[in-house]
Amino acid sequence: MLEPSEISLINCGQQTQSEPLILSTTMPENDFFVLMCGIRSTVRLNDRQYYMQPFTFLIHPFEEGRIRLEPQGNAFSRYLHLRLSSHYLRELRERGLGIKELHTLARPLVVEEVWKLLLESRSSDTESSRAIGVHALNLLVCLLWEASDGTVARAAEVPHYDKLSALRHKIYQHPEESWFIQDICEELGISRPYFHKIYLAAFGTTCTQDVIASRIACSKHLLETTDDAIASVSQQSGFETDVYFMRQFKRHVGMTPTAYRRIYRQTQVTP
Repeated sequence: MLEPSEISLINCGQQTQSEPLILSTTMPENDFFVLMCGIRSTVRLNDRQYYMQPFTFLIHPFEEGRIRLEPQGNAFSRYLHLRLSSHYLRELRERGLGIKELHTLARPLVVEEVWKLLLESRSSDTESSRAIGVHALNLLVCLLWEASDGTVARAAEVPHYDKLSALRHKIYQHPEESWFIQDICEELGISRPYFHKIYLAAFGTTCTQDVIASRIACSKHLLETTDDAIASVSQQSGFETDVYFMRQFKRHVGMTPTAYRRIYRQTQVTP
């Protein structure tokens, strides 16, 4: 994990509108803007335009103490304004995590949970919240760092990357659909072992793991926002049986769906 002196969070937030986002700093040589996109987006950062696939991110320096983000059309992105030490920046570059280059998030579901934790910690000024925020930031940066460890190939090096990226986007947008690997392979015109190889190379995870992750994310949203029965949540999320749903949910979340709903709602009650 990082030392607290290596990195600090200046600002963070979500960008869901098409209006430009403008941030400024008085320490441009050490400040960086991290942009994470969940959907296919075209954005302009200062003088450069990026065509971002789903679940990608980039690190961009503040130039002249200023960042101007201009989404082109509909966009949903999350951003971090980070201040990095010279030592940590050097470590990033040595690991191949290039500045102004696109990288793929290997585990978007984990990033989603850590992001929530980070935002929650910033809504309170207690000592415990600040401590949680430090740990969440450390973990989030480690997840970004993971993209440079050699297990996630660059888009240009992966055959059929655009089709794979579009497929992954559909999986997370429509987890309830029947995602059969054999059907996907036939549609792409490639063998199952080859599909597994290039999908893993592109995203650092398997297609099956992404399907499960998308369904877990969908089920958590339904548990948080509806009173639907567990069986209904399971069906709407795309799980074949209630038993399989509950087993996978407990494995990935650490508790049963019923316990998750109860704990979530308890934490939403304002004193």
